[in-house]
Amino acid sequence: MANLDVALATISFKRKIAYKSTWFFSVLFGGWSLLAGLAVWNHLIGDGEIGGYDWDAMKAYLIIGFLTGTLAWAGSDWEMAGRILDGMVAIDLTKPIDFQRARAAEYIGGMTASIPSAILGTAAAVLLFRPAGPVSPLAAALTAFSLLFIFPLAFGISYLATLACFLTQRFLGIQWAKDSMVAFFSGMMIPIALMPVWLQGLAWAMPFVHFTTTPASIYLGRVDTAGALGLIAAEAAWAVGLWVIGRLIWRRLVKKVTVHGG
Repeated sequence: MANLDVALATISFKRKIAYKSTWFFSVLFGGWSLLAGLAVWNHLIGDGEIGGYDWDAMKAYLIIGFLTGTLAWAGSDWEMAGRILDGMVAIDLTKPIDFQRARAAEYIGGMTASIPSAILGTAAAVLLFRPAGPVSPLAAALTAFSLLFIFPLAFGISYLATLACFLTQRFLGIQWAKDSMVAFFSGMMIPIALMPVWLQGLAWAMPFVHFTTTPASIYLGRVDTAGALGLIAAEAAWAVGLWVIGRLIWRRLVKKVTVHGG
């Protein structure tokens, strides 16, 4: 099965890089969003600070958000949804291949294709805007480690979203809702620390927060080493939990589709 996972991931990777314009536009649009964010927050913060972020820290936060956003939206949501919407899932059910595991390999393979553009864009932003550095070498290492969990978390959330296609027979609205929740509750749009206390609690109770707020908090030293390890443990727990939830929902939906002759 491991060889099959690699093969599916490689095919997805090659499919992504075949369209080089996708790389270009992902960095271009992400770059404009980053520039807009920098302009707005520079005006708001000035020489002071907001929510514990001074200007240098906010620059680092926004650049981390650019990096995580580039990775988070690089998967193959529509490819997964398409297999359900066009009926290909019926053929998948006849194959001796685990549907969820195969989609995970394809999804993460597609995300991997975005790594070069994400790194280049982030490096350029760091050179141009000179953000605050990590509070320590250990914080830098833990931040990099926390970023690895974006891959299983992004797949888990996207997989659950695409499973809704069994019921809705549509995906566009689901994708919009999913992307909006990730952008807002991750802290990409606005730092979680600036939200009302009750909304902060809600954000931390969901997996989305680990896309941007967790790596930024570790990088900037807003949590100590024990807190950083706790956040990483929470990421791992969510990655496993989303996988299990996806598996349970898949089993129920497949039974329902079979009952109705699908």
